[in-house]
Amino acid sequence: MTPQQIFATAVLALVSVGGTVAGQDEKFQLTDTVYQQKSLYRNILVVEGEGYRCMKFGRFHARQTCIQIGQPQRLVLNYTKGLLASLYLAEQAPRRVLILGLGGGVMPMALRMLDADIEIDTVELDPAVVKVAQSHFAYQEDAKLHTHVQDARVFVRQQQRRRGIQYDLVLIDAFDRDYIPEHLLTREFLQQVRSLLTPAGVLAANTFAAGALARHEAATYQAVFDQLYQLDMDGGNRILLARRDTLPPLPDVQRYAQAWDGRLALFRLLSADLLPRLALQPRALGVKVLTDQYSPSNLLLP
Repeated sequence: MTPQQIFATAVLALVSVGGTVAGQDEKFQLTDTVYQQKSLYRNILVVEGEGYRCMKFGRFHARQTCIQIGQPQRLVLNYTKGLLASLYLAEQAPRRVLILGLGGGVMPMALRMLDADIEIDTVELDPAVVKVAQSHFAYQEDAKLHTHVQDARVFVRQQQRRRGIQYDLVLIDAFDRDYIPEHLLTREFLQQVRSLLTPAGVLAANTFAAGALARHEAATYQAVFDQLYQLDMDGGNRILLARRDTLPPLPDVQRYAQAWDGRLALFRLLSADLLPRLALQPRALGVKVLTDQYSPSNLLLP
């Protein structure tokens, strides 16, 4: 089916079943390992159960990506719904998007279902992850969706040097087995990312909500973007939301969000479910900013 056909089918289904609360979809058991590959960077597992398929980086590690088999329009993991709330921070829909971290390719394919004309660059360090995303999670490139097998920071720096390349939306979802790599958590890296954003450009980052590292992360993002919104999702994930320039006030965010409700119904996602979770990130006072010289994230993880 084309993205447009999937959209039409999904919307018709929603007329009868209604929306969903951001927190209902992760309660399923994975029982069968259907694929396994040891890449240069990690042990990649594809595990299934109860009609779901997930990618994991090791048998005892968290789910990186999940889909509901046969229903590509479903966003299964709660953090993916939170990342789509980045659309609420700008009055105009994004025309060019950068996604750092591919996983199973759920986020680029979701954006592709929303709009076939969005230009999307996805960056993934591990070529094996790209192949598994294509073979088991229906990730597909097209004329406007390109995959770059590269370290995210190297790619960002190269885009800086090209000059004139800017993005309306940047999503950071670059997890290894344990967390975001240290060199993608620093002030210097975020400054590089900020330079690639358009004036109203939005940044959304998938992070953890608890632990000592969470406050250092907030302080680091605030050092680069000043004000942030945070969106705490069930499952322990916190989405940090920023704009290159002025952060829109909450009434504007609410207005933009409601304008997206019709289109995001494709994913059974409603602003009424997400907006109550949205709040300004409190100032992280007295907390050291993470830098290229100081980034002990492995010691700060919960």
